[in-house]
Amino acid sequence: MSKSQIISVQASAGSGKTYNLAKRYIYLLFNSDETINIKNIIAVTFTNKAAVEMKYRVINYLKKAALEKDSGDFFDDLKLSKQEIAKKSKAILKMILSCYDSFNISTIDSFKNRILKSCAMSIDISPNFIIEQDYSDNLMFALENFLQKTQKSASLKNIALKCVSQYLMKDSGWLPKENIYGEILKIFNKSGNSGKDIVCVNETNFRTEVNSESEAIVKKVKDFSKFLLKLKLNAYYCKAVAKVLETGKKLFISADNIPARFKYESLEYLKDSPKSDEAENLCHEIRKDICDLCKFQVENYYGIYSQIYLEVALEFDKQSKKDGVVYLNEINKKTVKYFGSNDNIMPEIYYRLSEKYKHFLIDEFQDTSIVQWVGIKRFLEESLAGGGSFFFVGDVKQAIYSFRGGKSELFSSVPNEFSSAEIEKRYLNKNFRTGKVIVDFNNKIFSADNIKRFFNYFCEKEKIESDFAKMIEPYTFSTQEAQKDGGYIEINTIGKDCQDIDEDIKQKFISCISQATKRFKSGDIAVLCRSNEEILKISLWLLENNYEVESPQTLNIRNNNFIKQIVSLLMFIDSPIDDLSFSSFLLSEIFSKASGIPSEEIEKFIFDCKSEVKAKTLYKVFREKYRDLWNEYFEEFFVKAGFVPTYELTLSIFEKFNVADFCETKVFIMSFLELIKDFEAQKHGLKNFLEYFKRIDDDKSELYVKTYFGNGIKVMTVHKSKGLEFPVVIVPYLKLSSESVRNPYFDDSGEKIKLLNITESLSVFSPTAREIYEREKLNSLLEELNVLYVSMTRSKYEFYGIVPPKAKQSNNLIPQLFTGETFLLGSKQKYAISDNLEENLILDSYSSSGYTDMYKYFTVPKKDVFDITEARKKGTIIHYALSTIITVKDKSINDVIKEAMFFSERRFPFENVGFIKENLKNLFSSKEILEMFSYEKDEIFNEKEIVNSSGESFRIDKLIVSRDKFIILDFKSSSYDEEENKKQLENYVFLVSEIYPYKKALAYIVDIDKNLLVKVCQE
Repeated sequence: MSKSQIISVQASAGSGKTYNLAKRYIYLLFNSDETINIKNIIAVTFTNKAAVEMKYRVINYLKKAALEKDSGDFFDDLKLSKQEIAKKSKAILKMILSCYDSFNISTIDSFKNRILKSCAMSIDISPNFIIEQDYSDNLMFALENFLQKTQKSASLKNIALKCVSQYLMKDSGWLPKENIYGEILKIFNKSGNSGKDIVCVNETNFRTEVNSESEAIVKKVKDFSKFLLKLKLNAYYCKAVAKVLETGKKLFISADNIPARFKYESLEYLKDSPKSDEAENLCHEIRKDICDLCKFQVENYYGIYSQIYLEVALEFDKQSKKDGVVYLNEINKKTVKYFGSNDNIMPEIYYRLSEKYKHFLIDEFQDTSIVQWVGIKRFLEESLAGGGSFFFVGDVKQAIYSFRGGKSELFSSVPNEFSSAEIEKRYLNKNFRTGKVIVDFNNKIFSADNIKRFFNYFCEKEKIESDFAKMIEPYTFSTQEAQKDGGYIEINTIGKDCQDIDEDIKQKFISCISQATKRFKSGDIAVLCRSNEEILKISLWLLENNYEVESPQTLNIRNNNFIKQIVSLLMFIDSPIDDLSFSSFLLSEIFSKASGIPSEEIEKFIFDCKSEVKAKTLYKVFREKYRDLWNEYFEEFFVKAGFVPTYELTLSIFEKFNVADFCETKVFIMSFLELIKDFEAQKHGLKNFLEYFKRIDDDKSELYVKTYFGNGIKVMTVHKSKGLEFPVVIVPYLKLSSESVRNPYFDDSGEKIKLLNITESLSVFSPTAREIYEREKLNSLLEELNVLYVSMTRSKYEFYGIVPPKAKQSNNLIPQLFTGETFLLGSKQKYAISDNLEENLILDSYSSSGYTDMYKYFTVPKKDVFDITEARKKGTIIHYALSTIITVKDKSINDVIKEAMFFSERRFPFENVGFIKENLKNLFSSKEILEMFSYEKDEIFNEKEIVNSSGESFRIDKLIVSRDKFIILDFKSSSYDEEENKKQLENYVFLVSEIYPYKKALAYIVDIDKNLLVKVCQE
């Protein structure tokens, strides 16, 4: 194994990043001179999927080696015998399985949060903080608070008036608050991603200053116009002067289309024309004044927004503290400040972590942000100083997350950060994913020579003079050696004269799908898009042609028809006067199937109700006419609304209406329950959840079913596809362009961020603006090129691309990059595609299960779901009371019962819990039962949750673990199925026996109604 402390691995698409990370991780353990300790090694990935896959690879290779199975050449570099490798692998596996919590392979955000929790008190946040990422509502609230304060504060009012005055300079419309909010939101995002504060510019009134300078320039141009009659100047000057005199100062206020003729140092005379020093000097003054004005606009346009941002930020922080919420923006700033300014923090952090990391492995390093790097760097400094190592893998050609703060420059700057350490650079140039035809095509397109030619073309076209050599350096290492034969490429270009571009693309796209489905399953095909609008359009095209689709729209929980039906019922339960929601549920497929009433009858009932009975709400009329249906399907929810958690209420609805019978909804049901559970970890109440569910943004991952492994054609963005591979990839809108510079431009080169106004017009007269403008145009093109590279390297066997003539507002640059319009390369073949887990790691624990597997997720927590019958209600309450009693040893029975009643009254504030006292007294009058409650406190576990090998969880009412035995107690308060209960307890015994294999096992039912202890099994 390499002795270098730092190893940089440039890994192009399909070259085996995860393989190399797993290999490095295992080799570190094998080469350890100390006792094997996984606590000292940490591997950081970009996504949860990558973390799971790497863990799987590590364990799988170790398992193969331990069993002396063929692992290829994976262990060859160790120079050990097969028996030695097997022995060491067994020891490592034992260590991993016994200390799985220390198996440190996680996402970079998980690692960052773990560090933050360890130093939470030092950065003035709660150790149990929960990061809230969506701060849009709180930000708007803070802005509105600021605007209200402007009515009472003269200084704040002055800031607001300056902003509105500046806003009106460009005829921007009638909604300045929306403009202010939009700009403030951009600043918050940037500040959060970088962890830096904003430079506040306190200049004089921007409008006054610009007006004054503009008037002075117009006056000088007017004076200069007099020379046009005396001198023979190039005709351009006449046009430029005429434009200024015609438009007036407004031309300079807007800074759009200022005549470029004024940027030249000296006048251009016609042949034999006399020269004038006075005219030259005046023209020079005009040029200087225009340059000064443009410089002022570049540096000060966003000054007023920086002032408002600081005021809004204060309001935002006050509201956040009041709500007890920690936002990502605040966390990032505190992280940068803490790690950047304190030199003596590491001993304390390691002390609180109870671990000291020696070896670091980082995946997708090109997407690491400054905030993430600031913390990791401090750990690396400690690690490398102590003989540790740093192994990082990535591909700068796949750097497509700059909008999240990703800094690909870090990849090349690491050697400068740790100049004293020995550094080794590796390049992985073999492609194990894709067929040779596709690899060869990509080699040609993304070759250094072709990229250089293309950038030269672009710079000439855009009149860009900046040097781009450093930018395209990553493409110097783009050539790959294909390890698989075959492959097929088809590129079609839509002509500029096409009358209906979308329709033409649609026809070509459906043709590609039709061809591909003859040789591949629908689930093997991925369609990659650049926006959610494209995804929606493509999904509709596929659905129109009867293809199954998996896309953000079809995987969105909120868009699922059955979830909509359930939400309608929840909205009615929350507000019984909501006739619309109630009628919506009555007309639903769920209710129709459960009740057996034809939808026509319900439609007639609703119509008649609205026509004839106007005084009563709909549910009252329904209750009178369909009393039995009301009692069976609605009464319990109606009565218990507001008294049970939303999760339990929803679960009981699913059971009542047998929602799991609609097997096509199983994944959506589970995801919906997960969403509710996550929500209730922070807030409570049905009304609050419904409001949250209604306003949660569509781009939030929690709204989507977490699976890519169904049977439909996958439609997703290129960004979502990163790290994935598919047998067939189709890009219906294959395009490439460079965007204009986004404003404000954030100059984050210093300790604080400067807000600059960069436009093409300003760049003509401002060297600073010109430099930034050209650089950002090239950066934009480079990132678009990286996105194209990612999209064209996802396929294993076939790639289809359709090239439209336009990309956003400009011409599509794909034909210039490809140097051609149509390509048909390779041949269409049938491939034997493996469904082996090793090749297609399925992350979703229920995505492929059948109905019976699915149903277990509903039945496990069954006993926690409230029932409205009196017997079940009392059973639930007494069961809860017993769960609060751990032991009666050395305690007064009366005190124990009193304490149980106290907790039960708090849990069930609207129920009469007085019966508990008598029930518990009778229960403890049994010596056998009392004995079960008389063990030592540290031997007893109430409501103990255990998990089987399939991931199912079970909850044991009471588990007693003594020195030589364990006892399982299951409380029953009404008639129960003895055979069913026996099976349940035998299952519990089996699971607990796996944990305590050498202890004697006993299992009892505690019959609360009869005060009996019934032995069920003994081992």
